[in-house]
Order: sequence, then structure tokens, then C-alpha cells
Amino acid sequence: MALGGTIRGKKTVLRLPVEADLAAYNEWMADLRVRRAHSIWHEPAMPATWKERFKEIAKEKQTVLWSIETEGKLIGLAAGHVWGMGNGFDLSQLVIDPDEWRKGYGSDVALALHRYLFDYLDLRRSDLELRADNAAALRIADRLGYVEYARGHEAAYRDGAYVDQVRLLMEKETWHERWSAEREYGPLAAGATR
Repeated sequence: MALGGTIRGKKTVLRLPVEADLAAYNEWMADLRVRRAHSIWHEPAMPATWKERFKEIAKEKQTVLWSIETEGKLIGLAAGHVWGMGNGFDLSQLVIDPDEWRKGYGSDVALALHRYLFDYLDLRRSDLELRADNAAALRIADRLGYVEYARGHEAAYRDGAYVDQVRLLMEKETWHERWSAEREYGPLAAGATR
């Protein structure tokens, strides 16, 4: 299975990261707005530490990391891995630079990424975990067709209170029902592989 490469949305492009992107990753992980909205993908660290993390993720065959850009400007990252013998994808990070929030980039990236996962890679399901008060991410997930299947009560503590953690799942059939008009890649013939 080929993971990675370039995925194009209407406003955004997911591309393989380069070393120059790592400074921005570090800044986002230190930004309190990102820390409040997401589980952090590694704590901010020295650039050498980020380079080592970058090398480690590159070695994992089922794991992928994309940098997200719009009009040539780096605005985010997405990370995840294939599981279940190539049947599913766990989206572990989708971070947009907080200075670029509310411009539709998160929705555009999510739609393009899921077109790739379901229509190109022909995966059966996608899974993600969100904090229950991340309204923007929950709206995007709901629009795509995710449903909640598990909830961790009071799983994260911040701002003087606890917040729930939710696990969401979308099956390929739901994707096709909801997004058949948005398909970039044609459906596979029975038994065919890409």
C-alpha cells in the first residue's frame, strides 16, 4: 500500500513534509490555542529532537505525516496510520495554524484526505479521537459522516475543568452515501486493487 504523496483539495494541498517544516510544527505544538483544542503530537522540543521524530515516522510503513499548505504557505499538519491489515485509518492529528482558523482550510483538508482514504486507498473505515468541546472539529467530523462509538468521561484536564474525549468512526458505506458526488477517483471493480 502506498501511503503519502500529494493530495489536493480545493483550497489546500497535503504534501510530504520537509525538514524546514519542523520549526512551524514546534510552534504549533507550543501554541496554547492548539494545546487547548488537540491532543499534542509530541511536546515542543529542540529542532534536533523534531528531526529525530521526523526520521522515526518516516521509517514506519503504515504511518504517514503530511504538511498542509495553501498557495505555497505552510498552514498545518496531518498524521495518522493504517491499521487492521489495511482496512482502516486512524487520523491522529489534523492541526491548522491557529492564525489560519475559520478560513475553511480544516474542512477542505478533511474532505480531500477522506477522498484519498476511501476512494483511492479503498479503506473500509476511518477512526479519530477528539475532545468533546472541540466544536469546529466535531462539526467537520459530523459533516463527513462520523458517528461517536466511545466516550471517555473527564479524560482531559485544562482551564480548571475536565473535558470528555470522544472516539468517532466512519465506514466506507457512509462515505459513499454522503459523498458519491464528490468522488475524485472512480469506484474500484470487484477484486481490483490499486
